[in-house]
Amino acid sequence: MSKIKLGVFVLAAGMSGQDIYADDAVSSALQKTQDCLRDQNCDAAATDAGKDSDQKALAAMGGNAHDKQELYNISADIMPILVRQAAGDPVKMQNLMLKAQTDPESFLNSLSPDLKEKIKNIANELDTNQASGQRP
Repeated sequence: MSKIKLGVFVLAAGMSGQDIYADDAVSSALQKTQDCLRDQNCDAAATDAGKDSDQKALAAMGGNAHDKQELYNISADIMPILVRQAAGDPVKMQNLMLKAQTDPESFLNSLSPDLKEKIKNIANELDTNQASGQRP
């Protein structure tokens, strides 16, 4: 998988991490963030920044709405890993995402085999859709 494609996934994961808080609120905030990513019906998605991020995600996925949703689903799945690695600290999470953007291969290698497979599958689907000119 190309570094650029992997960077798209890192970007999407990074966009999702902005509302995580420490201590007892982590579990609730994590669930809300995951729900927001999966359903796109939260306050954050309705903001100008949320709409802009959604358009960037759609463009990154070649205009394919199904692939964009899969990207959001994968990002939601990555969130607990980021929270665990950063011990719920939003600053540490941001630093992890910045590091992931500069070294996406290491970020991919830090994920579970299941998530790696999901990312590879969506990247392959994106390649196939771009090659055939599909944009559902």
